[in-house]
Amino acid sequence: MPNLKFRQLLVISNSAKSANQFQFQRLTLITANNNSVGKSTLAKLLFWGFGCETEFDTTWKGFDCSTIIKFTIDEKEFEIKRYKNNISLKENGVITDFPKITGDFSMKFADLVGFKALLPNQSTGELETPPPAYYFLPFYIDQKRSWSKAWDNFDNLAQYKGWKNTIIKYHVGLLTSEYFELEIEKSIKKNNKNIISSEIAKIDSTLEIVEDFLPSERITTVVIDDFNDLTEEITQDLKNLTEKQEYILDLYSNTQVAKSQLEHQKQFAIKLVEELDKDYVFAVENIFEDHLNCPLCGTMYQNSIFEKSFILQDKGQAEIQLEQIEKDIDKANNKLSSISIELNKIRLEIDRLNSKYIKQEVSNEDNFTFVNLIESIGGQSIKKSINESRNTKLGIVKDLTNAISLASKSQKKLCSPEDIEDIEADFNKFFSDYIKVLDAQAVNLSEINSSLSYNKIVKEGGAAENSRAILAYYIAIFSMVNKYKNEVVSPLVIDTPNQQEQSDNNYSNIVKLIQDKIPKNNQVIICAMSNPKLKPLEEKAHIIELDNSKLLDDKQYDEIKQIFDTW
Repeated sequence: MPNLKFRQLLVISNSAKSANQFQFQRLTLITANNNSVGKSTLAKLLFWGFGCETEFDTTWKGFDCSTIIKFTIDEKEFEIKRYKNNISLKENGVITDFPKITGDFSMKFADLVGFKALLPNQSTGELETPPPAYYFLPFYIDQKRSWSKAWDNFDNLAQYKGWKNTIIKYHVGLLTSEYFELEIEKSIKKNNKNIISSEIAKIDSTLEIVEDFLPSERITTVVIDDFNDLTEEITQDLKNLTEKQEYILDLYSNTQVAKSQLEHQKQFAIKLVEELDKDYVFAVENIFEDHLNCPLCGTMYQNSIFEKSFILQDKGQAEIQLEQIEKDIDKANNKLSSISIELNKIRLEIDRLNSKYIKQEVSNEDNFTFVNLIESIGGQSIKKSINESRNTKLGIVKDLTNAISLASKSQKKLCSPEDIEDIEADFNKFFSDYIKVLDAQAVNLSEINSSLSYNKIVKEGGAAENSRAILAYYIAIFSMVNKYKNEVVSPLVIDTPNQQEQSDNNYSNIVKLIQDKIPKNNQVIICAMSNPKLKPLEEKAHIIELDNSKLLDDKQYDEIKQIFDTW
């Protein structure tokens, strides 16, 4: 797979009337003599510009910035522009605008970088392409979060439940694109299975309703010979009544099911009205800002009087919907009443025929009437038709279950136990080798035997040694991505590798690991305070040195604004 490389970052704040631009090469060192001058913010902007949700301080958020990032994939040039959650991609001179990070943009970006992982939507359960943050996770070590907790580089990752195992396995080669193709196939079949199972449940409900109207099946078998002996006139009369009653019974059962569904909708609508009322009270009485961040998806929502009025509008629409549902229930009750009246008319006609043609000896012996006979014949006809449909659907459910099972078996064959063992062996070798380079042997490797053992790493050793172990883990993951090539390889961005005041010797080891173990064709960006131990990197790196003026420069505003205005 080719590499993604950052070429240039342009950032502008129209409110502050200031801007800046930064160039990046194969090895770039972002440095300064003092803290709090913007090194970490500059690194975060690279990922924010691609749609990741990075943790900025409130001061920087107040600048309300936009970015343009120029980058290449396999030497093909692209540009990406972001302002708030609006993002645009320029490819071959053609600009495509996306109103949000998720959805179409996530799929387009994933296609560009060959990121095939899919995650289930928490609301619908349907598989979808996750936002770019899940692609960039192995390629960024955040100064505040990554050194104490692996795979926690960005905000709002909790929008997918239990995502870590899937994403880690994909990055290190334990899951492939073929796995997710089969997962899509399984998801479609599971959805179809659920739909058909729901239809079977409705059929079962209909059968229960029909059973309530049917006399014993014995009636039909006992008197059927007598019935065949009746005159052509009564036969025709009974035939017409049978067909009519069969239709009425079917109509009754369908109406009853429809009414039941309306009752469920009514309960949901009542709950919705109550929830919207609570939302309005909460928005008015509990949230005093004019905006609100969603803790799941990270989207910022406005909370002005205008938006609050929309809650009341939604409540009003929900109340109208509830009123309509209640009207529909009344209509259903009226229809059931009318059907019952029609059914009584048919029974009265049957009684008339019964009194005219009944065989008294059969009636006395078996409690037989033509009402029993007609209801039995019509009802059994309905039951037969319904059961045939039910059996067909049960067969489809069985076929879908077998197909889902077969797809699961095919997924397991994609990565055999031997393959898994080889992949984990590669990770363990990378990790143990890097631990030695960093002189962090006090970390107990017996508990860390997999790329999924990241939680155990943060518990090992002292603070300084623990930080080196985490760095070894991240670079081991980066090495796995390079080896198994499931995706385009992103630049590796390491924010402040000198964590926990490393000794001079240990800091030299960290520099040596970065210099020697990361392939020369991979782009590396490092944020660090000025230090003599960085000299081996400084000799080969493009250096971005920040001063107290930090990232934004009012002298560059006009020039960069023209670029943004003409983009």
